[in-house]
Amino acid sequence: MLEVCVDSLESAVNAVLGGADELELCSCLVEGGLTPSPGLVTEVLSMASNSIQPKNRKSKKVKVNVMIRCRGGSHFSYNDHEMTTMLADIKVYKDMGVDRFVFGALTENHEVDKINCAKVLEEAGQVPVTFHRAFDLCRDPRNAVRDIIEVGFDRILTSGQKPSAVYNDAIELYKWLLRHFGSEIQILPGAGITCENAPIFMDLGFEMIHSSCKIIRKLDENDDLDMGDSEIYVTDEEIVRKMKDVIQKKRDKT
Repeated sequence: MLEVCVDSLESAVNAVLGGADELELCSCLVEGGLTPSPGLVTEVLSMASNSIQPKNRKSKKVKVNVMIRCRGGSHFSYNDHEMTTMLADIKVYKDMGVDRFVFGALTENHEVDKINCAKVLEEAGQVPVTFHRAFDLCRDPRNAVRDIIEVGFDRILTSGQKPSAVYNDAIELYKWLLRHFGSEIQILPGAGITCENAPIFMDLGFEMIHSSCKIIRKLDENDDLDMGDSEIYVTDEEIVRKMKDVIQKKRDKT
């Protein structure tokens, strides 16, 4: 299965048409993904429910998983105001009927913040929650995964604590996670996964991979004013389709 990370309605439509099984919906992918707007979530949920279906998809609904992350930066220790904001976001999106939340919080010592994570799991209720790539900043990933399971997460998105999932050290961590915890929590590899290297992760035994399947779109620049980045990411329908074809062909051989 394939989860595609998207931050716009255009990218969500492209991902669904290409055959994505799940969407990780966020805003501002250039910041690593932040909480999306209610309008975007509304439109993507509507699109997924009314399913514009690719020819090779059966009638299964595409799942919409919403990122909960109120600010950018690689610092995942949140203050009370930030937690209040994110818990309020969860309540809104839970009532809208999203399929999953994506969240992660750490202490100042780069350990899993079990207190704030427990608050999120309680507010999410019956909606499952993925612990996102904050895991990749944990000081001790082996202790961290135990804490994540104890709190109640059912999935971890990780690059293997490296910039890309294809690093050798990342592959070794993936093997360890699958061997020791694969029966207790779903490990979802992501970051740098492409059509060319996706078979590596299938051979390791993963049931799902995570990718943005993106291209970079240049925006018009105004040299006199700095109003933000001049590039945005857009999910490419054809890349998603190729990724699904790679997955299917690999599955057919096994």
